Amino acid sequence: MLYLLACLAPPGGEEGEARAVRGANHVVLNEVVVRNQSTWDDGSVRFPDWVELYNTGKTPVAVPDLTLSDGLGIWRGEGVLRPGERLLVPLGDDAPFQLGADETLTLSDGTGVLDRLSLGDPRPDVAWARHPDGGSWAETLWATPESPNPDAPSDTLDASDLAFGPGVLHTAAIELSADAVASLEVDRLAWVEGAVTLDGLRYAPVAVRLKSSFGSSREIGEKPGWKIDLDEFADLRWRGQKKLTLNNLVQDETYLREHLTYTFFRAMGVPAPRVGWMTVTLNGEPYGISLLVESVDDTFLERWYEDPTGALYEGSRGDDLVPGDEGAFEYDEGPDPDDRADLTAVIDVLQRPPDDSGLAQLEALFDVEQLLTYLATESLALHWDGYKNTNNYRLYHDPQTGRFDMLPWGTDNTFDVVALDPWGGHGKLVRWCVALEACRIRYDTRLVEVADQLDTLGLVEETLRVDAWLRPAIEHDRKREFGMPEHDIEVGQTLERLEAWPEEVRVLVDAGWVPRR
Repeated sequence: MLYLLACLAPPGGEEGEARAVRGANHVVLNEVVVRNQSTWDDGSVRFPDWVELYNTGKTPVAVPDLTLSDGLGIWRGEGVLRPGERLLVPLGDDAPFQLGADETLTLSDGTGVLDRLSLGDPRPDVAWARHPDGGSWAETLWATPESPNPDAPSDTLDASDLAFGPGVLHTAAIELSADAVASLEVDRLAWVEGAVTLDGLRYAPVAVRLKSSFGSSREIGEKPGWKIDLDEFADLRWRGQKKLTLNNLVQDETYLREHLTYTFFRAMGVPAPRVGWMTVTLNGEPYGISLLVESVDDTFLERWYEDPTGALYEGSRGDDLVPGDEGAFEYDEGPDPDDRADLTAVIDVLQRPPDDSGLAQLEALFDVEQLLTYLATESLALHWDGYKNTNNYRLYHDPQTGRFDMLPWGTDNTFDVVALDPWGGHGKLVRWCVALEACRIRYDTRLVEVADQLDTLGLVEETLRVDAWLRPAIEHDRKREFGMPEHDIEVGQTLERLEAWPEEVRVLVDAGWVPRR
């Protein structure tokens, strides 16, 4: 934590009175960022830590009279700081000192110490700031370099919270050379070097490619999805993210379904991405709105698991827990991409006829309760293109428990069909569980519980709220592949499914229970 050890307000007694008579300056440390990643850049694609000074008084102050120090180096500036003005001091590689954890930052003038801060070990992009300017200290994500501080701090200190969620339409300006564009025209999955400016902050060099999704696949001259790796060439982060996944929304006329579905999964305790929305340009040409989907990587795992070092597998286009498919899974994270013994162990159990003994063995390898919640949520979300279709899912082998979890992906085709057999699908885990009465009963129970939860989440209201906020931007999306009447029809379909489908599932489950009673 950061503590205020001394502030500028003149102390009581004769010394304070004397300093006031001398017209002592009233400059304070107003804002400090120790681990800057995306609060401010210096115009040279660098993100140094920084300090903001603020003149709270009524007289100008000569900046050369002020010094900043961490006890090892001393900074002195130039010019005059007028009343109500701010001075931003970058502390980059060429500064006399850099900020570090557990150091003390001291502001002084010729008369003594004006302000002193113990920095502690703040989180990335978290500022210590006075609220309002010159007021009390608090940690905040609302860094405001060279601008007035808000009256109150942010209610979260996780920088990624600024990237995801409705209410802010972010901007991504991608820059690619002619050679890079030509390369993507030949091989859309080849990484090329480029630059990207995110909400006014420029990151370069970065790696860029098009997304590989089959159904939503588009060429670079159309409306493609994008993958941007900020971490490929340098240790860059934007709002805590090192990789950006931008979906092109060509299969989701609502622009909302992934947001709704992932919100649903998270509410059920299933690790699932967050989303945001971005307007995208390529070399200045508008490319419409893309959905910023939280990348499922080690950063994501750190948010959900105490031990994020396990194996993360991606299943798509028919990959399943059947013999011979171990090597088909893409290995996204983990210690050893060549070791698939954990997958083989699950596959071996699923190869035997379903029985209570096999279920006990499966529970030692797979979090079956989490799996049943996942499958029930997938069914209630009408996610026909998920695991039940052996597509769009991930498996995480948690080192702490020694068991697998299933995670969702690619949820743009949800809430858009009239019905979906909750017990159907190609996935081996689904077929194995449904064939075993003990597992089927547990799954039926979970279906009802998840249906009840869906009724209480307020996703109907969320659909209306986000659609009203986003609609003007959708109307101006030059790259969208549908008209607004289609958008309205699809939003209406989504609302109907949210309202009707939970009760329909409860009726189906009840009808299925009758023969076993």
